[in-house]
Formats: sequence, structure tokens, C-alpha cells
Amino acid sequence: MSSNERLENITLLVDERGFLTVRDLSEHFNVSEMTIRRDLQLLDELGKLQRTYGGAASINRVASQLRDSPEETRPETMDELLANRVDVIITSSMERRVDDLLLDRASKMNIPIIAESAALGKQVSVVALDNYKAAFELGKWAGMEFGPRFNNQLHVLDLTFSLPNTQTRSRAFMDGIHSVCPQADLVLSINSQSSTSTSYQLTHDALVVHSQVNIIFAINDATAWGAIQACRDLAIDPAKMTVITFGLEGDTMRNALHEGTYCKAGLAMFPEITAPVCVEAAIAAFNQSLLPPQLVTPYAILTPATIGDLYQETQNGWVIRWDKVINQFSIPLEINSSNKRSVSALPRRIGFIIPFSKHDWYRSLIRYMQEYAKKFSITVEIVDAEKEVVDEIEARRRAIARLASEQVMPGDVIIIDGGPIAGYLAREILGKQDVTVITNSTSVFNILEQDPHIQLISTGGALRRSSQVLVGPTAESALSELRADKLFLSVSGITQEFGLSHTNISEVTIKKAMIHSTREVVLLADYTIFGQESVAQVSNLSIVNKLITDESLPAKSRLEMAKLGIKVMLASL
Repeated sequence: MSSNERLENITLLVDERGFLTVRDLSEHFNVSEMTIRRDLQLLDELGKLQRTYGGAASINRVASQLRDSPEETRPETMDELLANRVDVIITSSMERRVDDLLLDRASKMNIPIIAESAALGKQVSVVALDNYKAAFELGKWAGMEFGPRFNNQLHVLDLTFSLPNTQTRSRAFMDGIHSVCPQADLVLSINSQSSTSTSYQLTHDALVVHSQVNIIFAINDATAWGAIQACRDLAIDPAKMTVITFGLEGDTMRNALHEGTYCKAGLAMFPEITAPVCVEAAIAAFNQSLLPPQLVTPYAILTPATIGDLYQETQNGWVIRWDKVINQFSIPLEINSSNKRSVSALPRRIGFIIPFSKHDWYRSLIRYMQEYAKKFSITVEIVDAEKEVVDEIEARRRAIARLASEQVMPGDVIIIDGGPIAGYLAREILGKQDVTVITNSTSVFNILEQDPHIQLISTGGALRRSSQVLVGPTAESALSELRADKLFLSVSGITQEFGLSHTNISEVTIKKAMIHSTREVVLLADYTIFGQESVAQVSNLSIVNKLITDESLPAKSRLEMAKLGIKVMLASL
């Protein structure tokens, strides 16, 4: 089937059904979900359907509902359609705007909500371990174990994340270390975006700059795995480095712990226990049974020597030792080992919203939740919030690029930095007349070289493959001999205190050279960049003339920028 035929059939199918998820369409047409997302984006732009959270809705049905419904009613969004499909919602979503929409609709429809990992508001109960207590014990253990080994000279790199529960883990871990080793030094705490690749790059750069680090604390397995890979690539002696993970969520880090090379300890959160507790909580909430505000799940600190006490290594991976776990830990709800229930009613379908589909924690929760629910003929529907958030962020970046392109006037000499928005900006200025573009981004260069009307200048330099930008003395020397009217600058962190910051020092130096070569600095940043501090400072905020961002940046932050004399421009989707 050609792409045009698929687009036509998608439209017909969505019109017929009213709504279909990305997964439904992917399976129906036997193509990847990414392909379907692109198709839906195109069809939405063509006005053939309505792109929604997780799928697409028919605009014909929406129009019909509008005609047939009273004026005060409105068609349902995808978030509301999810609420219509499920009887209970278990949510771990990280996108608060989406959460608020979903939870508001669910509460109005009296659909109970069980929060997993962290409270979100309006939930019946939260299924989570005591993050502070667990991380404190882990930090105390680390101080007692490694303090004597390193003469109490502990230098910690904290790979944290922006959520309240992960921030709590980072703070409590250091509190625990300081309780037994007061002189322990927190060298750097950086937001690893809960991503293995980001964690790898940040750890790599941090260890190059801060070679004294001898303990890395990771708030989950994804960041721990990135840190381990960075240590390996830097050929750091395992005797001089310890990676401690908060999770042991799946076989990746259980294997790393068992090997004992860099990972020498981990806090096990037991997804095998958490998953059925979530399902039992959902069943109880569906039956309006009284639940405590938090169902506290167990944890254990494991080492290479003790992992075998609670997990058994098999040909199919690590399997929990239920006989040991049941006797050793208190489980907040009874886990039913049979398929018989004493309650009068069971939910037909439970919706589980997950933020990181690639994380072992959520893969494990999905597996064990579905296995447990299947015994009672309950369907667990998975909603991948991560993909939707990525799509939304990319849409905001395109909007920022469109608004930025309006700042480019005939006769302008501009510098386009690297970064995620740079490619979108390059596409937006295609066709503009009498414009000179200086860039160190190979992606920008490749896009603009097709336009004969744009005078294109490359800075030259050494290629940094991970970001596809040119850096080094050659590029910096070229910029010192050039002058531009505007610089479209990208960074990875913006705060009032630390100013503009970035993850890599070689990129920081060329960004500084760009700033010195321009008359006006236009900062391009989506809302995710604000409140983050990366490894190295680029400059304070006073060098920024204009900020182009999206509408999600809080009004307070916009006001703070305006007070500094920065013109704030908001890009609309």
C-alpha cells in the first residue's frame, strides 16, 4: 500500500470508528507507530482529522456532535475519550498539563485514580515506597561502606531529575551520607532528564571536568546505565568508582549489580510487588473501598553478594524469590494468588499512563500488571505519555522556529547555533531573500545549501558528532573575524542564578565566540530548558536581547526575564 493510499484509508477508518489510537492504526496498517504519528500530523494539517493525545478523532463526528448538541456542550478530547474507555486510571505521567486535563475529566466522571510513584492530586491513593527513608538508608549505607575505603573523602555526582520524588531521592541520599560521613562532598547535581543517552553525555563531561568524583548516585536505572557506559568509555578504574542505583527495576541493572564492576549497590523497588498492588488498589477503588492516602511498598538495599537472597538468576532472567519476600517484607495490600475474588465487581478495563516506555521500571510494571490483571479478565490499556510529550515539545520548537524566522529581515547577517530548534529555523528561512547565514551546525548547513538565494558561511572546525556541530580553535578563530546582526542561540539550561549553561565545554567556548561576534542575541528555548543548570556556564542572562519561547513558560518566569530588559516573545502552536 502506498503512503497516499494509507493516508486515505486512515481517514476513512477514523471517520468510521470515531477515534483510533496510534497503536490501533500501527497494527492495522502494519507500519511503525512513528510512521502513523507522521501520517496523523499531515492529515491534521490537511484538515482531514483531529490529531489528539495518543491517536486521532474524526472531525466529521465532532462537527456532527456540535450540530446536534446544545451550545453549552463540547466534543470530547482524546483525554476525555480515554476516561470514557476505562473504569480506573493508574497514572505515572510526567506532563502536568496533560495530567490536569485527564484528572479533571476523570474526577468529573467519578473515575477513580491511583497514582504510582508520586502524588498528582485527586487520586484515591498513591502506590509508592517512602522515597526519603529509602534514599536516606541507601546514602547512610554508602557512607559506612565507602567512607573508610576512601579515607572519608567521598565526592558525589548526583544524576537527578526534576520530579518531586526523584528530587527527594537525591536530597535524602546526601543526607544519609552526611549522617555518617559529614565531610562528603556533593560535587555536582545535574538533571539527567531520566534518559540513558543524556546521562551518558552528562556523566562523561562531568567526569572529565571533575576527576575527583568517586561515587555516582542515579535516581533510576536508566541514568545509572548511562553513567556506567560513560565510566567504561573513559576507562575509569572500577576500584576508584562506584555507581549506586535507585531502582533495580529489571535485568539490565540486576546484571550490572551481579557483575559488581561499577555498580556495587542498588535499592530494589520490586516492580513484581508494586504492579499487583496497583491492580489491587484499582479494584478496591472501583468498589469504593476505603484506601489509605499512600500504600507504602517495600524496598531493600542489595549488593553483588546479597542480590541472590531475593532474586534467583534463571535462563529467562532474574526471578523474585516470593518465599523470601513474603516473609521478609510487609506488602500494603494482599496479593491474590488465585483467580477467585470476594468483591462483588471488577473493573473491565484499567488505563495505565506511563511517562517512559523504554525504562525497565515501566516495562516491568506493564508486564506484571497485565499478567496479574489477566487472571481476573481485566484489560490493562497502556498509554505512552512519553511519545506524546516528545511530539508536543517538537511542535513547540517548530512554533518557536517560525516566530524566530520572522525576526530575519532582508540584508541581515545572522548566526544560527546548533541545537534542536536550529534545524527547524533553517527550514523556516528557506526562500528568504538577501540573507547571510553563518553556522557551525552541519544540519543547518545541509538544509540551507539547497537555497541559492542564501549566502552560507560555515565556521569550519572539528565535528562533535553527538550534536553535529563544529567546535574548536578553527571555528572560534573564524567567528572572531566575522560580525553578525543577530545570533539565534540555543543552550541546555537557563536559571536566574547560573544564567545560560550547556552540557559540553567545547560547545560552550564556541557559543561565547558567537556572542562576541553579534550585535543582538536572540535566545531560542522551549519551556523544558528553564530551571535547569548544565555543567558549564555560557554567560549570564544580561547578554540576551530577546527570548523566543513557548506559551508554557510560567508568567512568573516571563516577568523575571522582562525585569532584566529581555524582550519575551511567545510562540503559539
